[in-house]
Amino acid sequence: MANPISEGIKRLRAQHKLTQTELATMAKIPRATLANMEGENSNPSISLVLKVAQALGVSVDDLITNKPSVHATEVLRKDMPIMHLDNGRFVSTKTSPISTQNLQVNDISMMPNCYSKGVPHPEGSYELFLCLEGSAMIEIQGEKFIIEAGNLLFFQGHLPHSYGNEGLKPVHGIAVVYMAK
Repeated sequence: MANPISEGIKRLRAQHKLTQTELATMAKIPRATLANMEGENSNPSISLVLKVAQALGVSVDDLITNKPSVHATEVLRKDMPIMHLDNGRFVSTKTSPISTQNLQVNDISMMPNCYSKGVPHPEGSYELFLCLEGSAMIEIQGEKFIIEAGNLLFFQGHLPHSYGNEGLKPVHGIAVVYMAK
């Protein structure tokens, strides 16, 4: 009898043209652990299965059921990785269905008095921030920009940058990072 977890991981990894090393890096687990999970007799912990599912941008159910689609991948909000910074005032939810090395999409929420340093991306990358609600402050190499709702800021992603909310109302926006090959 085939192991549905190992089959699902191999199927989705192949579908998204990822090597074991790439997927293991995305899941923040050792490559050898991922290789073991793809083995016929593997019995990984639920925490490992969840890490791999999140890295692939799918639910655990999608990982273990054989219903591949080459047309679309639905990702439930509960399965999207969330990062909290600045004592919870900055929340970033990775909404990109498949975390590739070339594209990241994040839903950003910033409470008043929020300030969070961005992570510089590799040279040749670009970042954009679309402010949906409120007034966001983005600082790039010491230069401050105020982005009002409906406006977008586009900049080179490798430059040191930070996000903030100096206003009295929450900020909601979408951050997209594109890394050219």
